[in-house]
Amino acid sequence: MEGYKIFNKGLVNRYGYKFQEGNSYKVNTKITSIKYGNNGYGFHFVKRLEDGLRYFDGMNKEIDIAKVTSLGEIKEFYDDYYGYYDLYVTDHIYINHVLTRKEIIEEVLNMQQKRVERFISGYKLTEEEINIINRNNDENIEKAINYYQRNIKNVYEKEKVYKK
Repeated sequence: MEGYKIFNKGLVNRYGYKFQEGNSYKVNTKITSIKYGNNGYGFHFVKRLEDGLRYFDGMNKEIDIAKVTSLGEIKEFYDDYYGYYDLYVTDHIYINHVLTRKEIIEEVLNMQQKRVERFISGYKLTEEEINIINRNNDENIEKAINYYQRNIKNVYEKEKVYKK
């Protein structure tokens, strides 16, 4: 199964382990079985790029986003409460390719609107990238950009309608 894995800059996971593009990694499932979550065991990845931003602060820190392939056992996790689906953990992962910013934006351009809004909420964009993403001047995308990227917090307030 293919998906995305997000790292701190330099392909370093949250535990300080450095990965390399083009390499595969295995965990020892003789110690314990793979499990999803903060107390889990294995290599976490997501099916949709923007869902991985839930776990990494792409607004305030530089991150790397890699395309990955699971080569082993997979367990799936859903978080219905927050609306995150297709979250996975595997015991054997291959780091296919670290995406450039240009490649990330190209992926975003192929997403549905709600997915783009979720991406915008978790990844710091340049003005040029904002202009590329909002090329169709979609009102909902523009609101998300203003709220998350430009820190204009009143964009989601309802307009007050006064009756005479």
